[in-house]
Amino acid sequence: MNVLTLFYANGRGHELPKTFEWVKEVLINRGYTDGTRYYATPECFLFFMTRLLERIKDTEADHSLRPIFRQRVQERIGSEGDALALAMRVIACASVGIRDEMDLRTLLSLQQEDGGWESGWMYKYGSSGINIGNRGLTTAFAINAIEALDHLPKTPLYGLRLFGYRISIVSPDSSLVGQPPQSPGEGILQQRWGSSASRPSLRKDTHWPWIDLVQGSSLFGLLIPYVVMVLFGSFWYI
Repeated sequence: MNVLTLFYANGRGHELPKTFEWVKEVLINRGYTDGTRYYATPECFLFFMTRLLERIKDTEADHSLRPIFRQRVQERIGSEGDALALAMRVIACASVGIRDEMDLRTLLSLQQEDGGWESGWMYKYGSSGINIGNRGLTTAFAINAIEALDHLPKTPLYGLRLFGYRISIVSPDSSLVGQPPQSPGEGILQQRWGSSASRPSLRKDTHWPWIDLVQGSSLFGLLIPYVVMVLFGSFWYI
């Protein structure tokens, strides 16, 4: 995988068509799920593939590989893993626009008092099976995972129509976002149906989740957020 990535990085990927097809077959057939001879976890394979995808971005090879890769990383969400595997999984998901908040929460729960994470298994000796890990490496991956997810747009949890308004409710990463979004663009900027122009946003900064709603021109419009809070009150939990 890494040799293939190196060749593509230097414009010579076309010289290894059989290697590319082999890597693709491993991905299709999930040949990585028990780790590989030299890498301890399936997430190592998936993480290294994100580097390959970055090198072949917007090429025919990318178009044949990326949809399959997206399915495979989604399959891994919620699986068991040490801190390094969880961080790699979050990063792999983020590379194709998937917010793996479930595994990030688990990763954050493993953070130690000094701010770092315990060693996760990265490499292993093929002959003996002895695993090799490093606490600094795991911590670096964990930080990158947090940053990768923090830069992805939030995904709406609910959406509905109410009296001519489109309302979306979006969950923040409470473990990542310690304060409400600072601008409408960080949450959801809404527009009233039938109007092509953006209007000021009336934001109700509830504890969980955030609501962005177009402000009406009357007192009735101001009451809508409270109606929404009542309607969805039973669904809100942390």
